[in-house]
Amino acid sequence: MNSNLKTLFLSVFLILTILGCSDRKTKSIPQNPYLKELTEKQIGETNYYISIPKKYTIKENRGPDFSVYYFFPIDTTDTASFSGGFYFGNYPSLFEASSDSCKTEKRKSNILNKDTDWTVYNCNGKYSIQSIVESGSNEGWNHYIHAFANANSTADLKKIFLILETMKRKKSNKQPK
Repeated sequence: MNSNLKTLFLSVFLILTILGCSDRKTKSIPQNPYLKELTEKQIGETNYYISIPKKYTIKENRGPDFSVYYFFPIDTTDTASFSGGFYFGNYPSLFEASSDSCKTEKRKSNILNKDTDWTVYNCNGKYSIQSIVESGSNEGWNHYIHAFANANSTADLKKIFLILETMKRKKSNKQPK
């Protein structure tokens, strides 16, 4: 009887171990703690939202058929470790590296839930990034979004990519007149 108990115990132990291991495979990956420091804000009057640091704001420069939105610290006397923005319009154009000594690399990251190619310029440890994506808005005037940002370190570069990954489009609650 003693060996039957050992066999039963061993069987139960193995089953629980196997179930426990398979359960770990289905658990979601924990979120980056930095995301808790961000707050979601609407980008101008668009249906787009992004999560930025609580001490940051978004300002708009409007053109005849485009808008450019910038996010940066509310306190303009603060030296920003990163900043960024978005061009919404039909005629985006990529910028070049600020110096011939800058190293250029391509990187993949999400924006608007799309796997996107980004150009990263490393200019002596200061970074500029950019990408152009289709907006999916079907509004006519803003077929493309040119996302861009600057970061003063690799740690800030990681933060800016996390911020840009939070960008999303929400359905409008406005009723047609």
